[in-house]
Amino acid sequence: MKVKVQILLFSLFFVLSFLVLEEFSKKRSAINFKKKNNPLLVPNDDKFQKILKKYHFLKSKEEFLSKQGNPLHFNSVSYYTVKVAFAGTFFVTSRVNFDSVLMTTFLTLLGYYFVDGYIYLNKKARDAAICTDLMQVSNSISLQLSANIMLKDSLKQQFEICQNPDFKRAMLKFSTKYELSELDIEESLKELESRFDIPEIELFCNSLRQYNHVENMIEVLDNLSEALKEKYLQKMRDDTRSKVLYITFGVFIALGNMILITFYPLFVSLGNGFSTIFNS
Repeated sequence: MKVKVQILLFSLFFVLSFLVLEEFSKKRSAINFKKKNNPLLVPNDDKFQKILKKYHFLKSKEEFLSKQGNPLHFNSVSYYTVKVAFAGTFFVTSRVNFDSVLMTTFLTLLGYYFVDGYIYLNKKARDAAICTDLMQVSNSISLQLSANIMLKDSLKQQFEICQNPDFKRAMLKFSTKYELSELDIEESLKELESRFDIPEIELFCNSLRQYNHVENMIEVLDNLSEALKEKYLQKMRDDTRSKVLYITFGVFIALGNMILITFYPLFVSLGNGFSTIFNS
């Protein structure tokens, strides 16, 4: 019974930690929005943080977080600080509740990688949303090229059909840089690729690179759209399969509880009867 209570407490602690991260993410987003829209607010980086940022691994971590979507808006210093804080909290809590080195090690590692798990789950959802936007953008560009609209004119409005805010900003910057660079698409595509760690973005950029080298650009974009559509349909099938499994699992649990509630008095009665017979 004591072990069950401890597991329940850790489950509640895990859920609360997840909710705290979400709330922290929302507050950081609001603060960053105010800073971007108020020129009088200057980012408050201290000297220690500036010194740490000079190290290569911290710079590469910030680039990595940026490509993952960085839902918590961490820099490299705050990222590692929060990871160590979670690991320490899980370590102390596990030492208080469990007298096991294995359990303490497991929960400490769980705390250390908790933030990474949150970022990974957010990335999966973000990548799926971006791929959906990319499919619509590819279809839109293909249709406009079919209507003899120039690529630079087609790209100007593509950000409007994007739902994901990160991809929407990236497409706006991409089209603007492409137009200002006197239609030199290579540099614009490199910048677009550098913002994401998504294979479909690379396919999209490689397709646009062929704009001045192939006669039938529309066919290239149509092939890309078909590949993205197949990926989208596969995701829908996987989501449906997952929901069916969750529902089936829930039904089995509900039926198990009903069976236990129904037959528990019978089992107790039979046990008491056998106990009376053998004791007499």
